Amino acid sequence: MSANKTTRSFLIIALGVAFEHLDMMLVSLLASSIVEEFVGNSSPALTLLYAYIGYAIAFLFRPLGAFCFGCIGDLYGRKTSLIGSMVLMSTATLALAFIPGVQVLGWASTLLFVLCRIAQGLSVGGEYGTAMTYAFELNPHFRTFYGACVIASTHLGGLFATFLASQYVENFRTTFLVAGLIGFFLLLFRSFLKEHHVVTAKKISEIATESVKNKKAILEALLVASMLVLVFYGSLIYLNELVHTDMGIPRSEIFQANSLLLGLWIVLPPFFGYLTDRYSVSYRKMMRLGALGVFLSAPILGLALTFSSYPAVLAAQILMHLFHMMFCLCTPRFFGDLFAGLARNTAISTSYSLGASFTAAIAPMICHVSIALFHTNFAICVPFMFVALATIFILKKEDLCERTIPLSSTTSK
Repeated sequence: MSANKTTRSFLIIALGVAFEHLDMMLVSLLASSIVEEFVGNSSPALTLLYAYIGYAIAFLFRPLGAFCFGCIGDLYGRKTSLIGSMVLMSTATLALAFIPGVQVLGWASTLLFVLCRIAQGLSVGGEYGTAMTYAFELNPHFRTFYGACVIASTHLGGLFATFLASQYVENFRTTFLVAGLIGFFLLLFRSFLKEHHVVTAKKISEIATESVKNKKAILEALLVASMLVLVFYGSLIYLNELVHTDMGIPRSEIFQANSLLLGLWIVLPPFFGYLTDRYSVSYRKMMRLGALGVFLSAPILGLALTFSSYPAVLAAQILMHLFHMMFCLCTPRFFGDLFAGLARNTAISTSYSLGASFTAAIAPMICHVSIALFHTNFAICVPFMFVALATIFILKKEDLCERTIPLSSTTSK
């Protein structure tokens, strides 16, 4: 594949990943309006519960979507899987703009909303793993760079979701209408993707068996995915509520800080990923350095919370997230090298989604329990340090499958 076609194909992939995470984020950002429309007026406690259920449903179905679309990617090609996941997400998102409210349809409105959330969870489960697989197989010279761009794309979707929700906070249906139409527009471009996966005659039972054959690799993948998600959600999403309730920081100020952090996540991982590939740096060494940085900087964040200094908290957040970026930008390359053979797409998608979905669902609980157990906000750093140390342990040796290809040795076809 020529350099121009490679760049164009990956740009289409990256925009699709951003769109999928845009749609997933919108429900969280507009939760109160959505619950009132599709569930009905409730007490504040019940509204919060329904919002959490709507948020969690998608995570529960992500692993199933990862397995289904992973199998499609291995059986019929990555392009088919990526198009299928985008069709499902676009349809579900657009449906949320037109489903009548609970006052018109009654409980049927709630059921249709739940079905749409299930469809979104299935879709994003298949999208992210297949995008990582596609990025890994696209160009052997810049596997870390393309994987880092996949990571950055998710945060680009989050930023755009925040902007879109702020513009139509009083009319969430317009938000879903715009997002759904964007999805179908991007679908036209995705149809021009080049399929580089060689499709062979296989059965789904063979794919399923092959994907779970390497138990050690699956355990490593689950831990790496947990590290990626726990540190991010814990030090950003859960921390938002902590500094708001315990320190009295206005949410507007917190969201501005979040925008700064997300901006760094969009810009820096591709930059670091390019340097890693350009100068043939071991991506496992980069991951170990990032995990070590998280282990050492997490107590600084805990101390800043203990002294109730929000400027110090923000500075500690930025420091820890910089190290976390160094770890995360290499994870798609890590997953690609970890799984090879006939079921790479299925193994990558399912292993990542299992670790990420479970951890994302319980990350706030983990942080809360840690603080409650030690009776101090400093203890928020404990789960971050624990998972970082465990990750350093599994990355302590260079894997035989890691191959850094000198740029001068071959050229892309």
